Amino acid sequence: MDNSITRRSSIDSATERTPLVNATGKFVQDQDPSSWSKEFKWLLKNCIPVIGTYMLQNSLQMASVFTLGRLGATQLAAAALGSMFASVSAWSIAHGMTTALDTLCSQAWTGAKDKTLVGVHLQRALVILGLMFLPIAGIWWNGERILLALNQEPELAEHAGMFLRYLMFGAPAYIAFEAVKKYLQAQGIMQASTYALIIASPINLMLNYSLVFLEPFKLGFIGAPLATSISYWIMLTLLLLYIQFVDGLAAWGGWTRECLSDWGPFLRLGLPGVIAISVEWWSFELSALAASYLSTVDLAAQSILLTSGAATYTIPYGIAVTISNRVGNALGEGAAIKATRASSMALIFAVVFGTLNSLFFILTRSWFGYLFTSEEDVVQRVSVILPICALFQISDGVAGVASGIIRGLGRQKVAAYLNVFAYYAVAAPIGYVLTFKLGMALTGLWTGLTIALFLSAGSQVIFLWIIDWHAEAKKIHHRIQIAEQKLHHEDIDSIDSTEPLLNA
Repeated sequence: MDNSITRRSSIDSATERTPLVNATGKFVQDQDPSSWSKEFKWLLKNCIPVIGTYMLQNSLQMASVFTLGRLGATQLAAAALGSMFASVSAWSIAHGMTTALDTLCSQAWTGAKDKTLVGVHLQRALVILGLMFLPIAGIWWNGERILLALNQEPELAEHAGMFLRYLMFGAPAYIAFEAVKKYLQAQGIMQASTYALIIASPINLMLNYSLVFLEPFKLGFIGAPLATSISYWIMLTLLLLYIQFVDGLAAWGGWTRECLSDWGPFLRLGLPGVIAISVEWWSFELSALAASYLSTVDLAAQSILLTSGAATYTIPYGIAVTISNRVGNALGEGAAIKATRASSMALIFAVVFGTLNSLFFILTRSWFGYLFTSEEDVVQRVSVILPICALFQISDGVAGVASGIIRGLGRQKVAAYLNVFAYYAVAAPIGYVLTFKLGMALTGLWTGLTIALFLSAGSQVIFLWIIDWHAEAKKIHHRIQIAEQKLHHEDIDSIDSTEPLLNA
């Protein structure tokens, strides 16, 4: 696409995905262009495809685990270990870094006169994420050695290392998919990634089974990670085809050298995003490791509980991604009241869906474990812990959605500080004492996690309650102006940073 033609692109007609006021680039009065019913309908309509996206995306790698379970216990354990290794060392980092796009792209889409600034943010993200993956690839290539150094069984370490090497082929596509998905979501295009995964997910299942078991392939163990890698490239290709032929080009001005400079804003948001995401992600992974020191029954029960918790968390996480873009769009266009109303509606959604999840776990606690195993001891252990899981469903949802709102504000550092305090300064020591010193086993572990989630949720909601949303909108407007001036090599000193604040 010709960069000179599209660089000054503009939007001719106002829609949900275009700015209400910004034709002159001046900071204007907040005209409150929303209502409670409008925010309810918008959030419900747009969070559903995002939730579907994350459910389908998680299913891709799980297909390998289920397929390899037919080969034997070692292969199953190696797939689970390799998947956990990938999540800790790469996926959590990729998800954290791309939270910068939740902020930059959503705010630029409605706040910038030149919409191709959104595409430049994507380009910077792809370059930075590509460089970031180089050391990760080195870690994956030496995965077997690392696992042996961590005292894993040699055969298990060998298979897990093999799993990571073949999964490494598809990792760049997975990471790029995350970034491109954020680029589209910032424009209000929530359904594109869902469509791509609706096609890629069944293909992934067929590839897994074919490459592992069927002639003329019958690759055995390596067939599963190879199939997953191919599926990652398929879903990325489908998403790019959607942009090219359906929707999403409005913010793309072609590749530019500008993506090789001015990385500061992305890194200042992305690195705290990594901390905010990884702190919680790693805490749950560490709880699985802690359970392995208790007993085989505890470890099996913990696996069931973590899998179930991850499944229910896709709902608030989908809401969080959706509201992050809504808040960023609203603040980008100077609509602080709209942003606060949308945020309140999202938190209400979190409480409602968290309550439904809690009721589900409470009502099914006596037989829920039988969905995963026939071992009576494991089922009994799961039934004991499920009421605690039910207790934190609301706080888990509120914490996730509040983090999404904070990303829309561009305050990832706040979420990082609060999560580190909640999980590691307070909850981790309490969980350790309860689990290993007081002999509460899994009950102690999940009590610690519950405390962390309540602290995280409460502190983030308090932060959202006390901030000045109008002042935040003005700062965002000023930041977008600076980014546009840099993009066009104009004089930054000409920006008026003293424009009047929005009227309440």
